[in-house]
Amino acid sequence: MITGNKSDIAKMLPYVDEGLQKALAYIAATDFAHIENGEYEIDGRNVFARVNTYATEPKVERRSEKHNEYIDVQFIARGEEEIWFAPYEEKYVVTEDLSKENDVLFYEDPQELNSVKLNAGDFAIFFPWELHRPNCRKGEEAVDVQKIVVKVKAL
Repeated sequence: MITGNKSDIAKMLPYVDEGLQKALAYIAATDFAHIENGEYEIDGRNVFARVNTYATEPKVERRSEKHNEYIDVQFIARGEEEIWFAPYEEKYVVTEDLSKENDVLFYEDPQELNSVKLNAGDFAIFFPWELHRPNCRKGEEAVDVQKIVVKVKAL
């Protein structure tokens, strides 16, 4: 997992591959206050963005997930949330396999020990070898979030 802020993207670009460059450049260049919920192609199905708004939920109500085909770049345009994560291990039990339809597998609670707290302007990058449990509340109260998830085809 890699984390950062929109203000640091220009410094990162020389150090990441072309797909991540496109994803991060899109985040850096876009004012999401004027973007509707939906899906937007950046480089066909190799790099595309999903814009969504929602209210954060308690960790126990969210499921851990991972993707095989795509890297997730999760950017918080408005609001804040906590994302729990763990390295994938064979011992984790799949509870729902939507990998063929939507490139997502959901897992039984792996009791992740690590989390990242994202505020507006922050992003986290999750790779296919990492489980992540997004959209979690940082505190007791739900927060309205606008999140952009840029999907980057894994090598």
